[in-house]
Amino acid sequence: MKSDEELMIDYQKGSEAAFGELYEKYSPMVYGFIRKRMRESEVDDLYQKVWRKLHESRELYRDQPFAPWFFVMIRHLVIDEYRSLGRKNIKEIQDELIEKIYAASETIDIEPLLATLPKDTQDLVRKYYLEGISYEELEKDTGLSQTNLRQRLSRALRGLRNKVYEE
Repeated sequence: MKSDEELMIDYQKGSEAAFGELYEKYSPMVYGFIRKRMRESEVDDLYQKVWRKLHESRELYRDQPFAPWFFVMIRHLVIDEYRSLGRKNIKEIQDELIEKIYAASETIDIEPLLATLPKDTQDLVRKYYLEGISYEELEKDTGLSQTNLRQRLSRALRGLRNKVYEE
């Protein structure tokens, strides 16, 4: 099985199969990421823009970790969309922190940092930030209140940030 980076390089060379594999893997995460940040009526359009932007930007990709590169690109599209709609992005500060963590993962492997968190917190971070599962869904799945979920995710991000800057 090829890595995401190898798939992206194959996609740069014109492989539709490589794009298909990336799309299949990242589609739920992309949709969830956008769904958490945009109004329901805007999600599908922006979702399409993400894949169009990936296609248009594929030549800009260099040998680097794919996921951080891709999600920074998506974050910028979300911010551009908010600006074009004349709205302030409520999650912009939180997204900047996530971007810093992703950027740091280009030079350090983020997985060992996540592994320092308790298993249930790792799962929460992955589900909320990468899969885009809402607080309501997490509340049903975990039995934790939304307030408790927010606190745990905030603490986890703060802890990850501290670990990134310690390195």
